[in-house]
Amino acid sequence: MTRARATLIAACALAACASSPATARDGAAPTIGPVPPNIYEVAPEQIPPEPQAPPFIEVNGAATVQVPPDQAQVSFAVETRAEVAADASAANATAMSRVLAALRGARLPGLEVETFGYSLQPQYATDPTRVRSIAGYAAYNNVRATIDAVDQVGRLIDVAIGAGANQVSSISFVASDTEPARAQALAEAVRNARSQAEVIARELGYELGPPLEIRGGAERPMPVMFEAMRVQADVTPIEAGDQSVSANVTVRFGLGRALAWR
Repeated sequence: MTRARATLIAACALAACASSPATARDGAAPTIGPVPPNIYEVAPEQIPPEPQAPPFIEVNGAATVQVPPDQAQVSFAVETRAEVAADASAANATAMSRVLAALRGARLPGLEVETFGYSLQPQYATDPTRVRSIAGYAAYNNVRATIDAVDQVGRLIDVAIGAGANQVSSISFVASDTEPARAQALAEAVRNARSQAEVIARELGYELGPPLEIRGGAERPMPVMFEAMRVQADVTPIEAGDQSVSANVTVRFGLGRALAWR
């Protein structure tokens, strides 16, 4: 398509159907007719060119840093059953008191204990005629124990179970401060991105220019979960796993000067 003279037209929408001005009567002012369209002509060379984006290289950088946990959290439950709701509740209170006393008496480093999630629920039975009836009640009470010594989790579990806890619902390991690891992962991810960009630019025959844009960040790690299992041993063996802190960045670098040897 050839480029001819560009014409910009601004016109009144009613110009095509406009009539001539009306004649004044009895000394009244004449009616003003529609305004004729104005036409402006702009030469192509007067239209400024659209700015072009500078050449760039876009790369992805990633890094992962392992953080050893310094806290462990274990959740236990005490379940008791009885035909009468009051008996199930009373038995549960007695058993939970024994568990709490045993945990606090174990002198585990940095121990913190709290109860949560108490419930009392009817238990149903169905007779041969498929009629349901309440057969008893089950009381549940949960306790969460947090310790600083992650190597003492096995002992913590054994103390609680020995005192009457009959369920271990969860075990998790966490690092209390992951900010240094996040900063390290971010720095390594950026270095990784720059290293890739330098190789690409050099192979294209250019120096690497300044960074133009960066996107991404470092995640906050989730606790390392462990599925509790009872084994035949003096102390339940539980080994803590490290937390992984990952960072991903996307960096756009401009292209610098052409290399002389190219």
